[in-house]
Amino acid sequence: MAAYFARRFLLLIPTFLGITMLVFGITRFVPGGPIDQMIMQLQSGGVGGGESGAGTGDAQSSVDIPPEALANLKKYYHFDWPLWQQYLQFLGPLNLDERGIFGDEINAVELLTWYVDPGAVVEEGQPIARIRMTGIESEHGASATIISREVLAESAGTVMALLAERESMMSVGDELYEFQPQGQIAQAVLAPDIWSKTGAGLLTGDLGTSYKYEVPVIDLVVSRFPISLRFGLTGFLLAYLVCVPLGVLKAVKHNSHFDFASSVLVFVGYSIPGWALGAVLLVLFGGGSFWNVFPLGGIQSPDFAQLSLWEKIVDFLHHMALPVVAYSIGSFATLTVLTKNSLMENLGQDYVRTAFAKGLTEKRVILVHALRNSLIPICTGLGHAISIVMAGSYLIEKVFNIDGLGLLGFTSIIGRDYAVVMGVLVINTLLMLIGNILSDVLYVLVDPRIRFN
Repeated sequence: MAAYFARRFLLLIPTFLGITMLVFGITRFVPGGPIDQMIMQLQSGGVGGGESGAGTGDAQSSVDIPPEALANLKKYYHFDWPLWQQYLQFLGPLNLDERGIFGDEINAVELLTWYVDPGAVVEEGQPIARIRMTGIESEHGASATIISREVLAESAGTVMALLAERESMMSVGDELYEFQPQGQIAQAVLAPDIWSKTGAGLLTGDLGTSYKYEVPVIDLVVSRFPISLRFGLTGFLLAYLVCVPLGVLKAVKHNSHFDFASSVLVFVGYSIPGWALGAVLLVLFGGGSFWNVFPLGGIQSPDFAQLSLWEKIVDFLHHMALPVVAYSIGSFATLTVLTKNSLMENLGQDYVRTAFAKGLTEKRVILVHALRNSLIPICTGLGHAISIVMAGSYLIEKVFNIDGLGLLGFTSIIGRDYAVVMGVLVINTLLMLIGNILSDVLYVLVDPRIRFN
């Protein structure tokens, strides 16, 4: 048996590499990546389309991106490398420079994001822009004083000097208008002269940096994973604690009124998606048109830190109730019917009739002998179920405004944040593979007669 599990663990490596390699390749070929999004943002008037200051011309709605700037962006994201080399860079610690030679230095670029405050009046010598630099040696929040488009053009060089093309923004005495959220108005790429640290990659626990949030992906995953685990694991345990006893009772009372009535309720619940049930529960109990019993969403109240211990427990359960019901409702029918059918099959076996012939009580025969063997089919899908509940359900998290791992993965796919996509995929893949091995372990625990040879 030890040799079997050793082989299973060894098979995790090629399986994991195959899954991550496939998805990694897809993310590199589908359109809408970080460079495409940046270009679309800038060419659609992302630099602040709209009314200009007094005495200026019409706003420019699009810009021409110099080829050198695109080349620098590709170098920054390593998109100019062959696909196999990009994948090795993702895995690490086999970091390669652009010539394919193993080394410490990797050419990259500094990505600068320019910000201004909407409604500000440009004055001589007034700092109207902040520079946020993304890179290994970055200094977030560094300041720059920009008083004219000439100074700006000199600072940004000829590479994507987008602000310089907006004369109205940089004229002394003008008022600034029409900015995107957080005041972001342009992005400039400077010369490639910074270096990347050696050994960064998946094998060293480094999942890269999010294109959207500009923070390490591992930090995002670590912050969101416990939230999804809290709701998913609670719903998972609730489903098993309810469905297994219910399936046993349905098998014992087969074809009774209780069996028919419970089947109707179970399959009605199965036909309703968890996220749809969550929306209905919020309307009924979340302060809508009916009862204001539970909060509309979130994981805790705004004043949670000021509550006493007992009040924190109540607040915790208060926010857990509706999401947990939505998480677990979809498993009710499957687990209940599977338990019932498996138990009924075992009740017709010879060893059960032998146990009754020995004079054992019905309760002991069912719960000790028959039920134990009936749990084997349930263990088959247990590993896959664990990976699902731990990874979270983005639809349920969206309905209840839960900032969990499932919602993070969904928004990263929509926003083409490929670093986060790969990070969430790594976690989900590991959970699924380890869960499948856990299913085999449960086989042995449930039925010691099973031997993997």
